[in-house]
Amino acid sequence: MSANPPTAVLVDGHSLAFRSYYAFGKSRSGGLKTSTGIPTSVCFGFLKSLLEVMETQKPEYLAIAFDLGQPTFRHEADKNYKANRQEAPDDLIVDVGNLKDILKAFNISIITVAGYEADDVLGALAQKASAAGFRVKILSGDQDLFQLIDVEKGISVLHLAAGKGSTPKEFGPEEVKEKLGILPNQVVDYKALCGDASDNISGVRGIGKKTAVKLLNEYGSLAEIYSSLIDILPTLHLRDSRGFPSITVRDFLFQCTRLSYGMLRKR
Repeated sequence: MSANPPTAVLVDGHSLAFRSYYAFGKSRSGGLKTSTGIPTSVCFGFLKSLLEVMETQKPEYLAIAFDLGQPTFRHEADKNYKANRQEAPDDLIVDVGNLKDILKAFNISIITVAGYEADDVLGALAQKASAAGFRVKILSGDQDLFQLIDVEKGISVLHLAAGKGSTPKEFGPEEVKEKLGILPNQVVDYKALCGDASDNISGVRGIGKKTAVKLLNEYGSLAEIYSSLIDILPTLHLRDSRGFPSITVRDFLFQCTRLSYGMLRKR
């Protein structure tokens, strides 16, 4: 990568939209609205955050990835995947629709892929932009995307904490280590071990976040943990290995699938 590469900002659309909706929805009864009752919490919060990032990062390229709100290959792999999610409120749907119209009017690329999530799209875009010589910064409130961080490829995450008014913090390997106790290339294995309640995916019974971090720091990866189960099980007070997730299912549910760039489409 050159000493002063151009910057590409990739935005996790649904993460930022939901964050804006709930942040401003709690600030006043029913959230932000126009005088005629049109909901604007998402439009206001999303565009405010986006414009602030545009001002600070000054990217040469910008793209926003959205989910399509349809079942993905993860739902097919595990019927419990996100089964705990409630239907999106009507005002959120209207607000996101209006936001997309505004983004299109600004000629900002909105990219979706049927059967995949925004995380997968962002993974493909990040790899493509990095290969093209860009420094890549991914704007999201989702820690799952920490797995995409790669110093050699110039990929980092601008992480937004919950709540309105927060300034995104740039995360590289050191920041991930400080926050989670692991490195970016261990995030998938970490999620597989301790699970993710927000996605309705259970981990290994008896293994919480602290134990997952301890195991990964000692063995490095889930594959190495598997190969050492005979030594590990007694220390965890587990009778057998049936509680451990299969590596195949782990990859399907937690890993940002590497889509080919040709599968991406602009809307």
